Amino acid sequence: MACPFFIPIERADDLGFPHAARLPLGAPWRGLCGAPGHEQTTPSPQELESCNLGYAKSCARLPRDRACDAVRFAVAKESERRVSLQLVLETSHLPAGNCVLEYDRTTNVWIASHPDRGMQRMAECFLQSFLEKRGSAIPL
Repeated sequence: MACPFFIPIERADDLGFPHAARLPLGAPWRGLCGAPGHEQTTPSPQELESCNLGYAKSCARLPRDRACDAVRFAVAKESERRVSLQLVLETSHLPAGNCVLEYDRTTNVWIASHPDRGMQRMAECFLQSFLEKRGSAIPL
């Protein structure tokens, strides 16, 4: 579960997370904070742990009023042509919303994407990590 305000930019395999493949986005990432009033802030290496794992209650930039505490992704369905991702929002470790995003592997286009730029970018990173583990790659 990643922080809902995290906007991943690049893989950060050098951060040294144990069991990096089990991270919510499938790998560690560097990026920007998208919390209101802190857009484009670059989190420190120490803060990136909370960005990558969610539930960053100690983060000073985390808004008091927010729709959720963390974002979780899972592959709902996969075929040669398409991959459907389930996106689940969590608040206090309980579901707070969900949607399905869909990617067409033959055209490299998102058929169903998320309107929030950060959520969509997290979905792209999760899908990239997922497909790399399967020996495929997508242009992002």
